[in-house]
Amino acid sequence: MQFNKHPQPSPNLDSVALTDIIMNMFIFFFITFSFLATFNQTREGRVDVSLPKASSAASQVERTRLTVSLDKAGGLFLNEQETSLEQLQNVFQAEREKGSEVTLVVRADQEVQHGRVVNVMDLARTEGLHRLAIATVK
Repeated sequence: MQFNKHPQPSPNLDSVALTDIIMNMFIFFFITFSFLATFNQTREGRVDVSLPKASSAASQVERTRLTVSLDKAGGLFLNEQETSLEQLQNVFQAEREKGSEVTLVVRADQEVQHGRVVNVMDLARTEGLHRLAIATVK
């Protein structure tokens, strides 16, 4: 009878555990970065405006929120789409008819004339939107 002097190497489970750990870390980081990209607050407005600074700036968290941006070139944007005052008035009327609580956030470049900002805010007030805010950076 012959005995095998060289035993067969047994499968090592250390490499399997290491692979599981690496895969779990990959999934964790993938999901984390996905959430960061989706809920990033700095990507709030894509219209390029230079906001004025305010020490009492606070973030607005509301159910329905409309964002009107005024850039220094004279553009008027509603939720990142270029619009006019007449179209803006129609949107405000439609929101009032829905009866929902709407917060209007005005994002105006610091070089925009004050009168243009007042026109937008006055239009919102006359159309029944009473929750107005001006975006600033802290």
